[in-house]
Amino acid sequence: MVSMTLGRTVGHGAVAGAAAGGVGAIALYWFVEPSIRAAIAIEEAGTSAREAGGHGHAAGGDHAGSHSLAADALVPRDEQVVFALVTVLLVGILIGIAFALAHRVLGTRLPGKSAAGSAMTLAGLGFVAFTLAPGITVPANPPAVGDPETVSLRAVTYLGTIVCAVGLTTIVTVLARAKDLMPRSRAVAATAVGIVGSLVLVWALPNAADPVSANVPADLVWEFRVGSLTQLGLMWLVLGAVFAYLAPSQVLTRTSPGPPMRIGRRRHLQPASVAEV
Repeated sequence: MVSMTLGRTVGHGAVAGAAAGGVGAIALYWFVEPSIRAAIAIEEAGTSAREAGGHGHAAGGDHAGSHSLAADALVPRDEQVVFALVTVLLVGILIGIAFALAHRVLGTRLPGKSAAGSAMTLAGLGFVAFTLAPGITVPANPPAVGDPETVSLRAVTYLGTIVCAVGLTTIVTVLARAKDLMPRSRAVAATAVGIVGSLVLVWALPNAADPVSANVPADLVWEFRVGSLTQLGLMWLVLGAVFAYLAPSQVLTRTSPGPPMRIGRRRHLQPASVAEV
Protein backbone atom coordinates (compact mmCIF):
# COMPACT_ATOMS: atom_id res chain seq x y z
CA MET A 1 0.00 0.00 0.00
CA VAL A 2 1.42 3.38 -1.01
CA SER A 3 1.47 5.52 2.10
CA MET A 4 0.47 9.17 2.23
CA THR A 5 2.64 11.89 3.61
CA LEU A 6 2.61 12.24 7.37
CA GLY A 7 0.90 15.61 7.19
CA ARG A 8 -1.89 14.29 5.00
CA THR A 9 -2.34 11.28 7.29
CA VAL A 10 -2.68 13.55 10.32
CA GLY A 11 -5.08 15.79 8.40
CA HIS A 12 -7.32 12.90 7.45
CA GLY A 13 -7.28 11.69 11.04
CA ALA A 14 -8.17 15.14 12.35
CA VAL A 15 -11.10 15.44 9.93
CA ALA A 16 -12.37 11.96 10.79
CA GLY A 17 -11.90 12.66 14.49
CA ALA A 18 -13.76 15.96 14.24
CA ALA A 19 -16.67 14.20 12.55
CA ALA A 20 -16.64 11.48 15.21
CA GLY A 21 -16.42 14.09 17.98
CA GLY A 22 -19.35 16.02 16.54
CA VAL A 23 -21.50 12.91 16.37
CA GLY A 24 -20.33 11.93 19.85
CA ALA A 25 -21.32 15.34 21.23
CA ILE A 26 -24.78 15.05 19.69
CA ALA A 27 -25.17 11.51 21.06
CA LEU A 28 -24.01 12.69 24.49
CA TYR A 29 -26.65 15.42 24.54
CA TRP A 30 -29.53 13.24 23.33
CA PHE A 31 -28.76 9.80 24.78
CA VAL A 32 -26.66 10.37 27.93
CA GLU A 33 -27.47 13.83 29.28
CA PRO A 34 -31.12 13.04 30.21
CA SER A 35 -29.97 10.15 32.40
CA ILE A 36 -27.30 12.31 34.01
CA ARG A 37 -29.79 15.04 34.86
CA ALA A 38 -32.20 12.52 36.35
CA ALA A 39 -29.42 10.96 38.43
CA ILE A 40 -28.23 14.37 39.63
CA ALA A 41 -31.77 15.19 40.73
CA ILE A 42 -31.90 11.96 42.75
CA GLU A 43 -28.50 12.68 44.28
CA GLU A 44 -29.44 16.23 45.23
CA ALA A 45 -32.71 15.04 46.75
CA GLY A 46 -30.83 12.53 48.90
CA THR A 47 -28.26 15.13 49.96
CA SER A 48 -30.98 17.60 50.93
CA ALA A 49 -32.74 14.94 52.99
CA ARG A 50 -29.51 14.07 54.85
CA GLU A 51 -28.72 17.73 55.51
CA ALA A 52 -32.23 18.34 56.78
CA GLY A 53 -31.90 15.43 59.19
CA GLY A 54 -28.37 16.29 60.32
CA HIS A 55 -28.98 19.98 60.90
CA GLY A 56 -32.42 19.79 62.44
CA HIS A 57 -31.22 21.78 65.47
CA ALA A 58 -29.44 24.45 63.42
CA ALA A 59 -30.92 27.90 62.91
CA GLY A 60 -32.98 28.30 59.80
CA GLY A 61 -31.09 31.41 58.66
CA ASP A 62 -27.66 29.82 59.08
CA HIS A 63 -28.75 26.70 57.20
CA ALA A 64 -30.20 28.71 54.34
CA GLY A 65 -27.07 30.82 54.12
CA SER A 66 -24.73 27.83 53.99
CA HIS A 67 -26.94 26.14 51.41
CA SER A 68 -26.92 29.23 49.18
CA LEU A 69 -23.11 29.47 49.41
CA ALA A 70 -22.79 25.83 48.38
CA ALA A 71 -25.17 26.41 45.51
CA ASP A 72 -23.18 29.47 44.35
CA ALA A 73 -19.94 27.45 44.38
CA LEU A 74 -21.30 24.91 41.94
CA VAL A 75 -20.94 25.33 38.19
CA PRO A 76 -24.36 25.54 36.50
CA ARG A 77 -25.32 22.37 34.72
CA ASP A 78 -25.78 24.14 31.41
CA GLU A 79 -22.16 25.32 31.50
CA GLN A 80 -21.04 21.80 32.40
CA VAL A 81 -22.89 20.44 29.38
CA VAL A 82 -21.27 22.96 27.03
CA PHE A 83 -17.85 22.11 28.43
CA ALA A 84 -18.56 18.39 28.04
CA LEU A 85 -19.66 18.81 24.41
CA VAL A 86 -16.55 20.81 23.53
CA THR A 87 -14.38 18.27 25.33
CA VAL A 88 -15.90 15.39 23.34
CA LEU A 89 -15.18 17.25 20.11
CA LEU A 90 -11.55 17.94 21.04
CA VAL A 91 -10.98 14.41 22.31
CA GLY A 92 -12.47 13.10 19.08
CA ILE A 93 -9.91 15.07 17.06
CA LEU A 94 -7.02 13.76 19.16
CA ILE A 95 -8.28 10.18 18.90
CA GLY A 96 -8.68 10.64 15.15
CA ILE A 97 -5.04 11.69 14.81
CA ALA A 98 -3.91 8.73 16.90
CA PHE A 99 -6.15 6.46 14.82
CA ALA A 100 -4.62 7.75 11.58
CA LEU A 101 -1.08 7.21 12.85
CA ALA A 102 -1.95 3.70 14.01
CA HIS A 103 -3.48 2.92 10.62
CA ARG A 104 -0.38 4.29 8.90
CA VAL A 105 1.76 1.78 10.83
CA LEU A 106 -0.62 -1.21 10.99
CA GLY A 107 -2.72 -0.78 7.84
CA THR A 108 -1.00 -3.48 5.81
CA ARG A 109 -1.15 -5.92 8.74
CA LEU A 110 -4.90 -5.62 9.27
CA PRO A 111 -7.61 -7.65 7.53
CA GLY A 112 -9.01 -5.82 4.54
CA LYS A 113 -8.33 -5.73 0.82
CA SER A 114 -8.00 -1.95 0.73
CA ALA A 115 -7.09 0.98 2.92
CA ALA A 116 -10.80 1.61 3.52
CA GLY A 117 -11.36 -1.98 4.63
CA SER A 118 -8.40 -1.95 7.00
CA ALA A 119 -9.62 1.38 8.44
CA MET A 120 -13.02 -0.10 9.27
CA THR A 121 -11.30 -3.15 10.75
CA LEU A 122 -9.13 -0.95 12.95
CA ALA A 123 -12.18 1.01 14.10
CA GLY A 124 -13.97 -2.21 15.01
CA LEU A 125 -10.98 -3.50 16.95
CA GLY A 126 -10.70 -0.16 18.72
CA PHE A 127 -14.34 -0.29 19.76
CA VAL A 128 -13.95 -3.82 21.13
CA ALA A 129 -10.68 -3.16 22.97
CA PHE A 130 -11.23 0.36 24.30
CA THR A 131 -15.02 0.56 24.71
CA LEU A 132 -16.90 -2.73 24.76
CA ALA A 133 -14.50 -4.82 26.87
CA PRO A 134 -14.02 -2.27 29.69
CA GLY A 135 -17.73 -1.40 29.45
CA ILE A 136 -18.56 -5.00 30.33
CA THR A 137 -16.07 -5.46 33.17
CA VAL A 138 -16.47 -1.97 34.64
CA PRO A 139 -19.93 -0.68 33.64
CA ALA A 140 -20.36 3.07 33.51
CA ASN A 141 -22.29 4.61 36.39
CA PRO A 142 -24.36 7.80 36.42
CA PRO A 143 -24.16 10.26 39.34
CA ALA A 144 -25.50 8.89 42.64
CA VAL A 145 -24.18 5.41 41.78
CA GLY A 146 -20.77 4.21 42.87
CA ASP A 147 -18.79 3.64 46.05
CA PRO A 148 -15.86 6.08 46.48
CA GLU A 149 -13.87 3.35 48.24
CA THR A 150 -13.79 1.23 45.06
CA VAL A 151 -12.40 3.93 42.77
CA SER A 152 -8.90 2.45 42.79
CA LEU A 153 -10.16 -1.06 42.08
CA ARG A 154 -12.33 0.14 39.22
CA ALA A 155 -9.50 2.20 37.70
CA VAL A 156 -7.02 -0.69 37.82
CA THR A 157 -9.59 -3.11 36.44
CA TYR A 158 -10.51 -0.68 33.67
CA LEU A 159 -6.91 -0.20 32.55
CA GLY A 160 -6.13 -3.91 32.93
CA THR A 161 -9.13 -4.78 30.78
CA ILE A 162 -7.94 -2.47 28.01
CA VAL A 163 -4.43 -3.95 28.06
CA CYS A 164 -5.75 -7.52 27.97
CA ALA A 165 -8.29 -6.67 25.27
CA VAL A 166 -5.61 -5.09 23.08
CA GLY A 167 -3.47 -8.20 23.48
CA LEU A 168 -6.39 -10.48 22.64
CA THR A 169 -7.41 -8.49 19.57
CA THR A 170 -3.79 -8.56 18.40
CA ILE A 171 -3.68 -12.35 18.66
CA VAL A 172 -7.01 -12.66 16.84
CA THR A 173 -5.80 -10.35 14.07
CA VAL A 174 -2.57 -12.32 13.65
CA LEU A 175 -4.53 -15.56 13.35
CA ALA A 176 -6.90 -13.99 10.85
CA ARG A 177 -3.91 -13.02 8.71
CA ALA A 178 -1.87 -16.21 9.16
CA LYS A 179 -0.69 -17.40 5.74
CA ASP A 180 0.15 -20.90 6.99
CA LEU A 181 -3.54 -21.71 7.49
CA MET A 182 -6.35 -22.17 5.03
CA PRO A 183 -8.89 -19.31 4.89
CA ARG A 184 -11.58 -21.36 6.64
CA SER A 185 -9.11 -22.52 9.28
CA ARG A 186 -8.02 -18.93 9.90
CA ALA A 187 -11.60 -17.82 10.45
CA VAL A 188 -12.35 -20.71 12.81
CA ALA A 189 -9.14 -20.24 14.79
CA ALA A 190 -9.59 -16.48 15.14
CA THR A 191 -13.22 -16.86 16.20
CA ALA A 192 -12.43 -19.59 18.72
CA VAL A 193 -9.55 -17.67 20.27
CA GLY A 194 -11.67 -14.52 20.46
CA ILE A 195 -14.56 -16.27 22.22
CA VAL A 196 -12.42 -18.33 24.60
CA GLY A 197 -10.15 -15.39 25.36
CA SER A 198 -13.12 -13.16 26.14
CA LEU A 199 -14.57 -15.72 28.54
CA VAL A 200 -11.20 -16.09 30.26
CA LEU A 201 -10.88 -12.33 30.68
CA VAL A 202 -14.36 -12.01 32.15
CA TRP A 203 -13.58 -14.86 34.56
CA ALA A 204 -10.09 -13.69 35.53
CA LEU A 205 -10.70 -9.98 36.00
CA PRO A 206 -12.10 -8.87 39.37
CA ASN A 207 -15.72 -7.84 39.66
CA ALA A 208 -15.48 -4.06 39.93
CA ALA A 209 -19.14 -3.23 39.33
CA ASP A 210 -20.65 -1.23 42.18
CA PRO A 211 -24.09 -2.17 43.55
CA VAL A 212 -26.90 0.15 42.56
CA SER A 213 -28.42 2.13 45.39
CA ALA A 214 -32.01 1.41 46.30
CA ASN A 215 -33.05 5.00 45.59
CA VAL A 216 -31.74 4.85 41.99
CA PRO A 217 -34.07 3.12 39.50
CA ALA A 218 -32.48 0.25 37.65
CA ASP A 219 -33.98 1.55 34.41
CA LEU A 220 -32.07 4.81 34.83
CA VAL A 221 -28.75 3.00 35.25
CA TRP A 222 -29.50 0.79 32.27
CA GLU A 223 -30.41 3.77 30.07
CA PHE A 224 -27.21 5.54 31.07
CA ARG A 225 -25.00 2.55 30.28
CA VAL A 226 -26.70 1.84 26.96
CA GLY A 227 -26.53 5.52 26.05
CA SER A 228 -22.81 5.67 26.89
CA LEU A 229 -22.04 2.60 24.77
CA THR A 230 -24.17 3.99 21.95
CA GLN A 231 -22.33 7.30 22.03
CA LEU A 232 -18.87 5.69 21.94
CA GLY A 233 -19.95 3.12 19.37
CA LEU A 234 -21.20 5.85 17.05
CA MET A 235 -17.92 7.70 17.48
CA TRP A 236 -15.88 4.64 16.45
CA LEU A 237 -18.21 3.97 13.53
CA VAL A 238 -18.05 7.53 12.19
CA LEU A 239 -14.28 7.66 12.77
CA GLY A 240 -13.70 4.52 10.74
CA ALA A 241 -16.23 5.43 8.04
CA VAL A 242 -14.92 8.96 7.43
CA PHE A 243 -11.30 7.83 7.44
CA ALA A 244 -12.24 4.99 5.08
CA TYR A 245 -13.92 7.52 2.78
CA LEU A 246 -10.71 9.56 2.68
CA ALA A 247 -8.49 6.50 2.25
CA PRO A 248 -9.43 5.19 -1.26
CA SER A 249 -6.98 7.64 -2.84
CA GLN A 250 -4.25 5.31 -1.65
CA VAL A 251 -5.81 2.45 -3.60
CA LEU A 252 -6.03 4.58 -6.73
CA THR A 253 -2.37 5.47 -6.39
CA ARG A 254 -1.47 1.84 -5.97
CA THR A 255 -3.26 0.83 -9.19
CA SER A 256 -1.98 3.80 -11.25
CA PRO A 257 0.88 1.82 -12.96
CA GLY A 258 -1.77 0.17 -15.19
CA PRO A 259 -1.18 2.10 -18.46
CA PRO A 260 2.44 0.94 -18.99
CA MET A 261 1.25 -2.67 -18.82
CA ARG A 262 -1.29 -2.02 -21.55
CA ILE A 263 1.39 -0.45 -23.72
CA GLY A 264 3.56 -3.53 -23.21
CA ARG A 265 0.77 -5.78 -24.43
CA ARG A 266 0.44 -3.72 -27.59
CA ARG A 267 4.15 -4.15 -28.30
CA HIS A 268 3.84 -7.92 -27.97
CA LEU A 269 0.84 -7.97 -30.27
CA GLN A 270 2.42 -5.79 -32.92
CA PRO A 271 4.91 -8.37 -34.35
CA ALA A 272 2.13 -10.92 -34.64
CA SER A 273 0.01 -8.55 -36.70
CA VAL A 274 2.98 -7.78 -39.00
CA ALA A 275 3.66 -11.48 -39.55
CA GLU A 276 0.08 -12.05 -40.50
CA VAL A 277 0.30 -9.30 -43.15
